[in-house]
Amino acid sequence: MFLTKLALKNLARHRNRTLITASIIAFAVFFYLLLDSLIGGMTEMSYEMIINYEAGHLQVVTEEYWAEEEKLPLKNLMTPGPQLLAAIKDVPGYQGSSAELSFQAMLSNGVNELPVIGRGINPQDFAGVIDLADHFVEGEMFRADGRGAFGVTQAVIGKRLAELLKLQTGDYVTLLVKDKNETFNTIEAEITGLIHTGNPLANQGVVYLPLDVAREALAVGDQASKVLIRLENKNRAPKVANELAEQLRAINPQLAVYSWDQLEAVTVAGAKQMGNQLIMTIILLIAAIAIINTVILAALERMEEIGMMKAMGLQTKEVIYTFVLESTGIGILGGICGLLLGLAGVGLFTIVGVDFSAIIDMTPYGIPVVGKIYGVWNPASFVTVFAFGVIVSLFASILPAYWAADKDPVKAIYSR
Repeated sequence: MFLTKLALKNLARHRNRTLITASIIAFAVFFYLLLDSLIGGMTEMSYEMIINYEAGHLQVVTEEYWAEEEKLPLKNLMTPGPQLLAAIKDVPGYQGSSAELSFQAMLSNGVNELPVIGRGINPQDFAGVIDLADHFVEGEMFRADGRGAFGVTQAVIGKRLAELLKLQTGDYVTLLVKDKNETFNTIEAEITGLIHTGNPLANQGVVYLPLDVAREALAVGDQASKVLIRLENKNRAPKVANELAEQLRAINPQLAVYSWDQLEAVTVAGAKQMGNQLIMTIILLIAAIAIINTVILAALERMEEIGMMKAMGLQTKEVIYTFVLESTGIGILGGICGLLLGLAGVGLFTIVGVDFSAIIDMTPYGIPVVGKIYGVWNPASFVTVFAFGVIVSLFASILPAYWAADKDPVKAIYSR
């Protein structure tokens, strides 16, 4: 008890050193919590962008197509027949489904051209999975038959893509495509609407066309790349995917069902985890360096005091205990201050958010998030980072404390 009181008294007696070291730990904890909240917010928004504007909650595809999906092949496609669609509509929490035909194309305005991703869709079914109605900045979605005046094909593109090619609603464009037989074909289309979503890919890299037009131009018959499915709850997607896959094996053994967490979002989650580990390592190093430096300075300044303590009969381990307890107290004090700052900072983050629109404009091929990013609460991070601060404070002080306590009492008393 005496040693504990002595250690706590040393915290107050060496006030400046205690406050400086505790402040280092507090700010390390604070910045970790802010960055963790930001990374978590980016991850959640990335999930929502991918679900809401690209993939839905589930995708039904052939396994062979899934293996080469990035190439957007026109082989190993699927046929969304009545039996398949009926099985999809019976899944728990079903809200909508839409067949989609994705393909590579070159979009031309007659002067310039850009590579894009074409997506053949049925607008009514598509709205049940990917709702673009509130994201039109000009015009509207094309009609159900996808034909305008004089039977001209209609199309919808992103506002950013329109700016790059200096297009607007009512303009005509040409898509150069290569069909299933490796024969070049063209699709002439009139732009009926421009969209601006939270997903950069949808804004500048996708052209939406009527599904029947895309099928005809690509010579794929009644096939599609995949069927997108939207559920009431994204957290149930993995379980529903397994259940639906079992049912579809009886219809077509080549079909597979993949949930949203098996898509690009996995890469984002991996990046978040690596980022957190890097931040935690930095926190660990900062805390360790601060504590080691403090203990060494304390030992040098209090060498006579250490000699007196040993001369009075205190054992080496008791002197070490005093130093370690003092360092741990600094870690606890800094951790608590950091948590309080973190509570305020993360709370502000979740309400106000941070606008990254300027950054995204400069890096259009970055993460699938545009505009404001809001932080998220992660209680586990508060517990983890506080525990790290205390544990590092404890273990980082053992060796310096042992070095100081192992001095000869006489030499320690007369040291200068």
